[in-house]
Amino acid sequence: MRGLGLRDVTYLEKPAVRIPYPDEEGQEVGVRFRVSLDGAEKFKWQSGDKPGPYGLRLLEVTHRVGYVVLVEGESDCHTLWYHEIPALGIPGASNWRDEWATYLDGIEKVYAVIEPDQGGDTLREKLTRCEVIRERLHLLELGKHKDPSALHLADPGRFKERFEIALENAKPWIELERAEGEAASREAWGRCQELAEGSDILGRFAEELARSGVAGEARIAKLLYLAVTSRLLERPVSIALKGPSSGGKSHVVERVLSFVPESAYYALTAMSERTLAYSEEPIKHRFLVIYEAAGMSGKFATYLMRSLLSEGRVRYETVETTSDGIKPRLIEREGPTGLIVTTTAVKLHPENETRLLSYRNRYPRADPGSHGGTRRRSRRSYP
Repeated sequence: MRGLGLRDVTYLEKPAVRIPYPDEEGQEVGVRFRVSLDGAEKFKWQSGDKPGPYGLRLLEVTHRVGYVVLVEGESDCHTLWYHEIPALGIPGASNWRDEWATYLDGIEKVYAVIEPDQGGDTLREKLTRCEVIRERLHLLELGKHKDPSALHLADPGRFKERFEIALENAKPWIELERAEGEAASREAWGRCQELAEGSDILGRFAEELARSGVAGEARIAKLLYLAVTSRLLERPVSIALKGPSSGGKSHVVERVLSFVPESAYYALTAMSERTLAYSEEPIKHRFLVIYEAAGMSGKFATYLMRSLLSEGRVRYETVETTSDGIKPRLIEREGPTGLIVTTTAVKLHPENETRLLSYRNRYPRADPGSHGGTRRRSRRSYP
């Protein structure tokens, strides 16, 4: 442990362990402190440091071996290195960044220890989304043992033998995904076969929508439902729903979205200028739902949205400060992606307007709602 640079220190007047993070050249680029054995906050980063992979200076050995084991945290790296097994540590499951996958270029197999807790679920989700490594990814199971360190403590003498058996039995993610997808498809078909083979699915949808309390909105509701369904196509159909404030636009959208899986859309009331570039939320074959177009106002935000709708992806090059100075970084986010936006404006940005179907609510009037309140109902004009 001391040979790896770890040492006892005092952090905020309490005992702690200082864990240096060297880069590929062995230069210290970050420091994390272990400040507690349990509790909500076990670790603290040195002020100004950004999370990064742990064990970069050993990557040269990893490339020669041809595989690497991804683990959560530093201690599992220490255990695996002690047994001469190549490992790379992720400092907290939620900290994984897809750009770190470039460190693994050229490595034939990437094993990931998925711990049986919420952190493990988060890490699995993030790694399996990463297209750079997902075809090389193998999920590693250690039976009743939480992680490599727990397996070591259970029987240090047989650790390497047992871990190598786990490596041999690790399932490729692609195979697991295919099997899980087939099982999910069979289950889904069993549940929806009667509806899928019906002659008027939209009619059934309108009936169910009315039962849920939305009256007099069947036409726009059907249009929204078809638009969200188009997420599965190469060119989704996007919609701008226009009308006066408190005219019920958002309510109709919300009720329609309740009829599709949550994975089908990502809803926001507002977003920053660069959200589309930096967000890690998946957008491929998915709809962005923006409640009030003002929430995406700004020249750069509308430009990114326009590029996403037209080209089916976002390519944004920026620069960022690294230990080696300012470096360029290309951010790519794959679509296709659809958009549903509600607005009180008569017109949106003219170039965005051409990429959307506009549906306008012009003459609102009050109408008793089906749940005892007052709901807005209106005549419509259609494009």
